Amino acid sequence: DPQDVNRFLSGCPSLQSLLSETSPTSMLLKNNLNGLVSIIPSSAVHQLQEKEQKKKMTRLLYKIWIVMKAQGENLISSLKQEASLKEWRRCCERIYKHFNSGYESFQCESGLSAIITDSRCNLHLTSGECFERPVRIPAAMKGIKQATGNIQIVDVVSDKYLELAENDIILRAHKKSYVARIKKRCLTATQDAVIALTEDSDGNGGHDTMGVMGSWKAAVAAVGAALQGVDMIMNGEYTNAFCPTRPPGHHAGRELHAMKAVSNGFCVLNPVACAALYATAPLSEGGLGLSRVCVIDIDVHHGNGTQDILCSTYDPRFLYVSIHAGGANVNGVDLGELGEDVGHHLGRNSKKGIFPGRCGDTSPHKGVLNIPLGGRVTSHALGTALMTKVSPTVDSFAPELIIVSAGFDAHKNDPLNLGGLSAEDFGTLTEIICKLAFKSCSGRVLSVLEGGYGVPCCRPQQLAPANVNITRHPDQNGKKNDNVVEKKTDVPNSEENKLDVQTEPSRKETGVENAVESTTSEATKQEQPVQLMCLDLGIELPADMPDVVSSYALQKRLDKCHAEGFVHCVREHVSALARCNVPK
Repeated sequence: DPQDVNRFLSGCPSLQSLLSETSPTSMLLKNNLNGLVSIIPSSAVHQLQEKEQKKKMTRLLYKIWIVMKAQGENLISSLKQEASLKEWRRCCERIYKHFNSGYESFQCESGLSAIITDSRCNLHLTSGECFERPVRIPAAMKGIKQATGNIQIVDVVSDKYLELAENDIILRAHKKSYVARIKKRCLTATQDAVIALTEDSDGNGGHDTMGVMGSWKAAVAAVGAALQGVDMIMNGEYTNAFCPTRPPGHHAGRELHAMKAVSNGFCVLNPVACAALYATAPLSEGGLGLSRVCVIDIDVHHGNGTQDILCSTYDPRFLYVSIHAGGANVNGVDLGELGEDVGHHLGRNSKKGIFPGRCGDTSPHKGVLNIPLGGRVTSHALGTALMTKVSPTVDSFAPELIIVSAGFDAHKNDPLNLGGLSAEDFGTLTEIICKLAFKSCSGRVLSVLEGGYGVPCCRPQQLAPANVNITRHPDQNGKKNDNVVEKKTDVPNSEENKLDVQTEPSRKETGVENAVESTTSEATKQEQPVQLMCLDLGIELPADMPDVVSSYALQKRLDKCHAEGFVHCVREHVSALARCNVPK
């Protein structure tokens, strides 16, 4: 009998004992449990003819489940019976799973992962020296389509969630003055003119976070995708979801310079924080009414913006976990051979310390678990942190939803050069997070793209030394793309390109022209690289999407990512989400 209460109480001796009592609290709890079981799908719901009617009914019943589960937790918490509380949560999740399976015949297929994206995110353009490039979403989609498992792509965010984001949730996460400032900068920009979005009144903090007129729509679409993902998961349509959107968000706080950061680190609005606030907002305020949401940030940088919004002071609704590179002598990017050629590096911070600052070195209260791993994030250090610190903390918190800030910039070939992880490591990390979710919340995981910049050049670049060929990367069948560009000409004519390989004209006028030409010739010989290849993204790359990497040194660093990079990390991440999508 699906509505037999006792079947859900197996292995819960403390809760069974509490329910057997005749106290008013126990009677209320018993009525609550009976009410939970009674909303398991009945023949009356199945008799509804219209699929949309059924979906509408299930959404209502999921809300009832959330409310009744929370009421039971409050009753048991008043008794200070920790064992009964844990068992109540376990019992409720058993009902949720059974509840879900009862509706799957018309709600969704069992074991399905959602991919939620929107072409409006491609409206966000950045400068030619920025790591955070528009081609990241097409590259992510290439990795997603290489992933294995039951995956469904939702390629348009519903207008409902765009309106909810812009008119409500964004203003809960960010100060009104911050939102107005960013929106005004975007909307007053001239067409396709790249401007600093996060520059403060003193002219600081805008160098790494650039954008255009379309950046506001892109940022709103990214938040809308995360909100839609929360609803789809909590309504039982999917066990988990991944949002490949941009611009990223975990450095965007309530206002500029969150937690005294020098800049916004490519971030405009914060989709992860917005999703957490929406999930935990009371039903009376248009939210879902969840009691606890855990954010696990796997980006190589600390998510100062997310911590600022959710956990500036202790809030029992949130647990923020960040595993990142950190330490006194670590900056936000290891420039190495790039030098000042890549002048936009995170925050232009001359001070020692990892970007966005030293705020990720310590944990201010029990709602935050910051784990800095030194100058490079390695698989050994990451595994140790997961087993000894993250798992027990998350288990104790018992989240009802886990949101992942999915940054892939700790990969060994990422141009930031702060990590040593492989793509396979990201798959393993994802599986561990999903297992944590299955222990506490029936596997409910929402993942949102943050960093990860290891995408080779996707268009032929102009800033190459003489006699260097630039071709399309062969596809998986070993065939070259038809769009092959061979460059065997002299150095390009633009002044900035001349400076890359030639000396300044004024030096020729000093009478040492011959020596200069000799030096230039030798430098050119030393700089001759192996053939640079363009990553073939096929139909994923919009015809009108630019990809300009103005630093030749950065082009060379990105070239390593043909072998393994961002695309492979996304593939493994999504494949792991799909593997963990066991039938409900």
